Amino acid sequence: MASMRPRGVVRKTGINLLPIIVYVAVAIVVAGGMYAWDVQHRRAEDARRRPPAPEVIARNLVENVIGADTVKEVRIVADRKLVAVTFDSVLYKPQRTKAELRELLEAEGTLATQAILGAMREIDRVAATIVHQGRTLVIVEAERGRERVTTTIVDDGLRN
Repeated sequence: MASMRPRGVVRKTGINLLPIIVYVAVAIVVAGGMYAWDVQHRRAEDARRRPPAPEVIARNLVENVIGADTVKEVRIVADRKLVAVTFDSVLYKPQRTKAELRELLEAEGTLATQAILGAMREIDRVAATIVHQGRTLVIVEAERGRERVTTTIVDDGLRN
């Protein structure tokens, strides 16, 4: 015959420990879940607040000046002091004269390089390669502290 009389701690103190243990276990699980959520939320916020990569900034600057989806490649080289950017020309039209084309391409390169140098203070030099349908037309180089850009005509069709 089983006894209906309480045993152990319940008999000595009159306190049933099972509900207390369940309550503490639930509190630990809830607190652990809240802590994990907080850690994940803080990491996401830190990632969101981090500035974009310099390549992304340079791409956005050139595309804001030249046009959307024109940038083909952006590289940061030489200890993050030189930006090499390649983009499609939006001003190149074969029916224009060579002199007009050279002037327009130099202006396009100047705008792109100055946009980068003006916004990215840690950059000292920018080399912009302007292409059209896969053909390299000109290379425009700008350096911080120099007033004029250096334009190198690569395409034979633009030379005198």
